[in-house]
Amino acid sequence: MTVTNDELMAEVQAVKTQLSNQHHVWKRAEHVAKHFDVSLGTVKSWKQQGLITPYKHQNTVIYDLTAIERDVFQVQN
Repeated sequence: MTVTNDELMAEVQAVKTQLSNQHHVWKRAEHVAKHFDVSLGTVKSWKQQGLITPYKHQNTVIYDLTAIERDVFQVQN
């Protein structure tokens, strides 16, 4: 089965729309790593590179999974 570029872009746009309608999901770095199946060191590296934004809630650093997923699936026009 062959998929055209237009069909692929339409599917990516649909995923982007679904992700933008979601509520925030806040998780600690350990859970972010588990969610994306990467190491904790990778999450810390993403933070140091400015790819993801940490937020502080009391004494706990948390990340917005929805924002990370939205940025990963961001469509460039």
